[in-house]
Amino acid sequence: MRIILFGVRSPLVVDYEETCRRCSIDIVAGVSVAGSSRMLDASLVVSLEEFEGKAENAGFVTCAFSSSRRRELAGLAQSAGLESADALIDPTAVLPASIRVGRGSFINACAVIGGASFIGEHVLINRAVSLGHHSLVGDFVSIGPGATLASNIQVGDGATIGAGAVIVPNIRIGREAVVGAGSLVRRDVPDGVFVAGNPAVEKPLDREKSALNTAGEE
Repeated sequence: MRIILFGVRSPLVVDYEETCRRCSIDIVAGVSVAGSSRMLDASLVVSLEEFEGKAENAGFVTCAFSSSRRRELAGLAQSAGLESADALIDPTAVLPASIRVGRGSFINACAVIGGASFIGEHVLINRAVSLGHHSLVGDFVSIGPGATLASNIQVGDGATIGAGAVIVPNIRIGREAVVGAGSLVRRDVPDGVFVAGNPAVEKPLDREKSALNTAGEE
């Protein structure tokens, strides 16, 4: 497998690199749109202009944490003629044979996924996440480190779940919804709503001023 890392200004890029090394995956290049990089192997970094048209038999994954930024980077990669890579899955993650993981997704170290679950495309499941059985995670979802999602959870496209959040069984998280770090979610979260706290309740969210605005990461 040959892979291209898109968005290498993101701090997450080092986790992608380490997983590639543990899986003996050849990193063709790290593409930086913003002209800087946090890759461990700086010799691999190229600009989008330098890279276009040079990749053969390689797919891409995007390294940003922000769901919206990953969507933007995926669009740039596709405009450059690239296709999404097979899911990048750390060998320390626990995945049963009965699940499906979409292309371009990244499952970081020590994540545990329950059986009969479906994970969409370009999803980020960060370190030590626990996702219960019969769960459905849409495209471009971000799940922060140590989050615990119980069984039969539905997460809509583009949603963000913060680090250490806990979601009880049979909950639906809407499209583009945001669950704050450390929150306990006991009720469904509507599309586009931000919830936080224990128990989680709806709160105002200025996306331009919040941690979700991660333009600086790439």
